[in-house]
This record gives sequence, structure tokens and C-alpha cells, in this order.
Amino acid sequence: MVLPWPVGAVMAVLCYPSALLLSAFWANKSPMLSGLSKATLMLWPFLALLFAIASLISYLNQRKTKKLYSENRTISQIRSLSWLQFESYVGQAFRENGYIVVETPTGPDGGVDLVLRKDGDKTYVQCKHWKVNKVGVEKVRELLGSMTAGGAEHGVLVTTGEFTSAAKAFATQHGIKLLNGDELSYFVRVTNEEDELSPESDDPAPPCPRCSSIMIKRQAKKGGNSGRYFWGCSNFPKCRGKRSI
Repeated sequence: MVLPWPVGAVMAVLCYPSALLLSAFWANKSPMLSGLSKATLMLWPFLALLFAIASLISYLNQRKTKKLYSENRTISQIRSLSWLQFESYVGQAFRENGYIVVETPTGPDGGVDLVLRKDGDKTYVQCKHWKVNKVGVEKVRELLGSMTAGGAEHGVLVTTGEFTSAAKAFATQHGIKLLNGDELSYFVRVTNEEDELSPESDDPAPPCPRCSSIMIKRQAKKGGNSGRYFWGCSNFPKCRGKRSI
């Protein structure tokens, strides 16, 4: 049920031919295997039905998540979601960006909420729907431990709020990507009412001229360009690449 719905559908379709092959292979081998052969032919419809039900539940959950994603298009709406909805929302955001996403079952997850696969790489994602407290370094360490134990090549820690300076430093040291509220709003292409963009800044985000990372629309707060909008590197302050809008 937590896998993409086509997996269950394919398994349901394969039940009958698989039962025929196993039955033919076990037939007349021994009394026990012959009995198992007959049982296989009798039980395959029930197994196919279970896979079909799992596929249907997965499909309905996916539709529900897509609706949740489409109906919450501002950062304040995202922050008003429950923690479970927030995990589903982030998972759908990664699906929209070409990832195969598996949500871990509800409960103790060992520091992993989403497992992503793309281009042969595995990425672990931890979601922290924290509205007040900053996410500290202990959560980044927890994610790193899960990556090491699970053999994940990449790790992403997502929050609607902010990270402590210690968390940022540790993540940079170990190659873990941190997405705070502002970067999350760009990643899912939503409107940030607290930093509303100018009408002329609707062009697609270019790559950073220094490190080729995602760029984020920002507003200058001081200096001669105060109030003007520009593209700033998402790896700031590690990278200070800029582009004019």
C-alpha cells in the first residue's frame, strides 16, 4: 500500500501466470509438492485480490495527496498542515520533480520519512514541521546515521521553519541538503506572502553562476539596491552567487 499503485496492479496480474508455472513445476514431483501445486491453483485468486486492494488503496491515497498538494499553494497554508500531511506534501513535491517516492509507515521511522530514488541513487528525507523552534544539529546527525545504516547516497532535511547554525555547519560538512521555509517555498513553487515577488520576476530560476545550484528569488534589504529583487544562491552563505532579475 505504501508503494506506487502500479506495483500492486502488476503483482495482481502476475498472480495467475505465476501460479500456473509453479503448479506445472511442482506437479508429480512428490506427494507434498503435488498437494502444494493444487493449493497454489486454488489460492491465487485470493492473493491477486489482496494485491488489487493494496493497489486501489495506494491509488486513492495518491489522489488525495495530489489534491492536498494542489490546494495548498502558499507557505502559510503549508505551515497549517498537520505533520502527517506535511510529510505527504513534501513527498508529492519530490514526485513532481521526477523522483520515485515511498513514504515510510507511520510510527518510529529511524529518522526517515521518505525514501527517494532517481538515476540509481537513493535519498533519505526527514521532515520536521516545526513552527517555532529551530531544527538543531541532533536531527541532522540522526539523518546521517540513517543514511549510513541504509546505504543512502543523499540526505535531505526539510522544515517549514529554520535551522540552527550548528545544524547548517554539520550538514555542509557531511553533504546533507537542508531546506528551510524559504527554500521549500521555492522548491514547491508556492507564494511566500512574507517575501512577495515582484510581477516582473516570474522567469524560470537560472542556475547559480558559481556552483550551478538552485537559485532563489530574494529581496535586497539594504544598500543602494534596497527593495529590489534578485536571484540568490540557495547555498548562501556558503556560496554568494547572484544574478539580476
